[in-house]
Amino acid sequence: MKELKVFERNKIPLEVKILGIATYIQTSSVRRTAKILSEIHPVSKSSVHRWIKKFKKLPITTEKNKEI
Repeated sequence: MKELKVFERNKIPLEVKILGIATYIQTSSVRRTAKILSEIHPVSKSSVHRWIKKFKKLPITTEKNKEI
């Protein structure tokens, strides 16, 4: 993630941001994700929302295994 330079600022640790994206994928709730992350580091729901928007813009490709 550091090489992709997705996040401009470093106010919140990168590990918390990645955990936030993973938690959002599981819960589908920005509010719940922010509440969970606030146990580790103070995070607003608007911050989580911005991270999700940036994550969705990443050019992520998946390759299917054709040998199965």
